[in-house]
Amino acid sequence: MEIILLQDVPNVGEKGHLANVSRGYARNYLLPKKLADRRGMLYLFLYNKWYFDELYDFLFVKPALKLGRFLWKKGDGVVIDGLGPDGIAARVLDATRGAVRLQTGYVYHYALAMLLGVVALATWFVTTLGGVK
Repeated sequence: MEIILLQDVPNVGEKGHLANVSRGYARNYLLPKKLADRRGMLYLFLYNKWYFDELYDFLFVKPALKLGRFLWKKGDGVVIDGLGPDGIAARVLDATRGAVRLQTGYVYHYALAMLLGVVALATWFVTTLGGVK
């Protein structure tokens, strides 16, 4: 197929020269390149796949990403970890720090703690169940 080149094409010829190319090369490379160089609105619309990816990204991906980030930071980070493992672990750590101060290693301290416990239990028993006949 003989064509007149409208612009310089590497390995084929210069602008304005007559070039002999195969039909497939003209149909699959030169003519689509000519359309692409014009860059009309229809070409851009079709080249960008009807802007389907941009529309899908705007309608589904970005909202799902925002929802996921919100649930991760607020739902998981603050609520679940704050009240669950991290919150419970912090309270246990506070309680053990308080218990360490009570554990001196002296027997009379433990005897006093047991005596106070027995007195408290007896007081509770007498006040709540003592009046029942």
